[in-house]
Amino acid sequence: MIRVARLGRPSGLKGFIGVYVDVADQVYFEVGNTVYIADDRYTVSAIRQGSRGHEVAFVEVPDRAAAEAIRNLDVFVTDRRPLNENEYWPGDLKGLDVRPAGGVVVDVQFGTAQDRLVVERDGNRFEVPFVGELVPVVDIENGYVEIVEIEGLS
Repeated sequence: MIRVARLGRPSGLKGFIGVYVDVADQVYFEVGNTVYIADDRYTVSAIRQGSRGHEVAFVEVPDRAAAEAIRNLDVFVTDRRPLNENEYWPGDLKGLDVRPAGGVVVDVQFGTAQDRLVVERDGNRFEVPFVGELVPVVDIENGYVEIVEIEGLS
């Protein structure tokens, strides 16, 4: 199972619930698609723009009380969507060697402005904004990323 979103708070009385989802992962929430929440199957019946982002409705969630029952849970799918250019699955980044200064990518932190690679080197961890200017090379096949060293970053 692949985590693609997190549910937020219910909206209105008809079972709509906020969904925190990356723009690229919105394809999973097209009407008729199946997702999994707490190991149960849910079918998307509608998605709309809300005041704080997107809101989704499921066939199995007929009202606000049912939406409350799944509040703050993660949403999973079984198949990955095709990746866009310069887009990577977090699990594929973990374990990559960091060049030229050494270290290894141990995690990926998601943010609103940009995601960050968590690098461990000599027992210390630091975060690097995952942007092209600071991470110009990602070579999954050969197992490394290149990170531009900036004083104070590590």
